[in-house]
Amino acid sequence: MRSITKLCVLAATLLLVFTVTSCKLLNQLKAREHLNQGVKAYTAKKYDEAVEEFKVAIENDSELVDAYLYLAAAYRAQFVPLATSPENLRKGQEAIATFEQVLELDPQSTNAMANIADLHRNMSEPEKAKEWYRKLMEISEEKAQALYGIAAIDYNLANDKTGSDGDNVENLTEEELAEVNRVVEEGMDALRQALEIRPDYTDAMEYLNLLYREKGELATDDEERRRWQNEADRLALDALEMKRQLQREVERARRQMFIKAEEEESPE
Repeated sequence: MRSITKLCVLAATLLLVFTVTSCKLLNQLKAREHLNQGVKAYTAKKYDEAVEEFKVAIENDSELVDAYLYLAAAYRAQFVPLATSPENLRKGQEAIATFEQVLELDPQSTNAMANIADLHRNMSEPEKAKEWYRKLMEISEEKAQALYGIAAIDYNLANDKTGSDGDNVENLTEEELAEVNRVVEEGMDALRQALEIRPDYTDAMEYLNLLYREKGELATDDEERRRWQNEADRLALDALEMKRQLQREVERARRQMFIKAEEEESPE
């Protein structure tokens, strides 16, 4: 009798496990189907439709990271950088919140971190943006990009204060001048670190050139001003030459691929 009871319990347990597993598998298949439909809508720029499909995908499989990524991307696609309407800011916040959900599932998602940083930057929240770029710096292969992101924010903060060609410098208070100098120095230091990691990072070279010019505009005497301007001019030329060198390398690699393809196609 006990053996029969045990067999019944085992059979019921196996049936329950099978049912749960089957339901989970079915839900995962449904999630994939809605994800694919959402991607089609997203590609067609039907973002509201895409959002609904991605939400249904997540309802069916709460661990489907791609669904969260696409949902965040769909919110972001509707966000207009630097626009301050409540509706636009809501889209930005929805995108940020969804990218944060991605990080709960995948703490090493550099895609999510970079997007959150960029969204905060385009929502005029520079300190929050820099905080996320610093988190991105902890992932070694993304450190140069994160340093560049911090420096770009610092340049914009400084330039907003100094004005075009430094025409507003004389109107700044001592406290404002000290803060502008601080962000310029921070940006310069970040870009120098980025260039140590990637010496051919031409975007970093160009922003460092701009920060050198900011430093020149903040200079208190003509000699110092000329020194920074000369440094900026030199760096601009270095960046231009580096771009030309990289382009030559791309062309050389393209020619080698073409020659190799011709050799493989030619009869023996």
